[in-house]
Amino acid sequence: MDEKEFMMASAESWREDEIGIDVLEMNKWRPFYLLLRNQMKKLLGENFIEERNRLIRDDPIKYLKLLFDDAKIEGLVIDEGFGEKRGEIPIKYKLLYRIEKLIDRDSKLFSLPFDKAVELFEETLRRKVREENYGGFKSIIAYRTGLKIECNEVRAKEDFVSTGSEWYGRRAKAFRDYLFCKTMEIAKELKVPFQVHTGAGDRDIKFELSRPSYLTDLVRRYEGKIVFVHGGYPYHRETAWMSYLFPSVYLDLSQVTPFAPLGSLNALEEVLEVAPFNKVMYGSDAFDLPEIAWLAGKIFFKFLEEVLNKLEGLEIINDEDKKEIVEMITNRTAKILYNFT
Repeated sequence: MDEKEFMMASAESWREDEIGIDVLEMNKWRPFYLLLRNQMKKLLGENFIEERNRLIRDDPIKYLKLLFDDAKIEGLVIDEGFGEKRGEIPIKYKLLYRIEKLIDRDSKLFSLPFDKAVELFEETLRRKVREENYGGFKSIIAYRTGLKIECNEVRAKEDFVSTGSEWYGRRAKAFRDYLFCKTMEIAKELKVPFQVHTGAGDRDIKFELSRPSYLTDLVRRYEGKIVFVHGGYPYHRETAWMSYLFPSVYLDLSQVTPFAPLGSLNALEEVLEVAPFNKVMYGSDAFDLPEIAWLAGKIFFKFLEEVLNKLEGLEIINDEDKKEIVEMITNRTAKILYNFT
């Protein structure tokens, strides 16, 4: 890659035919990209693009290992929503099955009667965990019809036959809601976590419908494990409070880490105002470029230490607590939740 390609590969949602000078300029001056570029120079030198290209040509797996070792990344949880995994990953990882892959454009579900469609959906989810060793499920319904979800079979049957559509395929809101609720049931049955996109996202997010608090009634008495991905940022305080109230709710701070560097620091402090420390997890939201995962790992440790030092200075925690909290947030909770062995 040249630097323009590297820069735009680190940005979300842009197609090549949309990249004009204004798009290049705004991405060049993102706090995230300035941080990424400067940290890459510290790692690889001023000519970091040329050095990166050389290392990848010589041995791409060795380069990945260099990044993961430098950021102390021991394992990954990967949502396959952007496609299949390409190439070897030199550390442990767990795959999550994104349910929209089964529901979206050209879905076979809509060619079946309602009952058969639901049956196929349930069978597929169970097979992914029991036979294909997936570590759990993921939903991006916030990008489709939003988080105001209603578990209503009658409404689901009505919407199932509706032909109204958007860019992703059939809108079928009540049907999508119903399958979301079915996923919660199956995740609980199989004892695997269910990740849900909450808060900000790409340009196609239904941002006004992505607040975590819309899920309150669903998680109030839920006995499974549900992870509010991205912590619901910028509504992360809602998520933090819900993680304090409801045993089922966990959160990670991906996306805000590393794409909003100051936001990552501020959100971490605000989440830890109230969230139980064993409910909060590190995350990166890395895609395409492994350097995104590397950068997230680098800055999160630094920011977490700063926030915990503040808590220690206020005598909320002591030094022994701090060590255990770092281990929980960066490692232990995710290992238990996603059943890493």
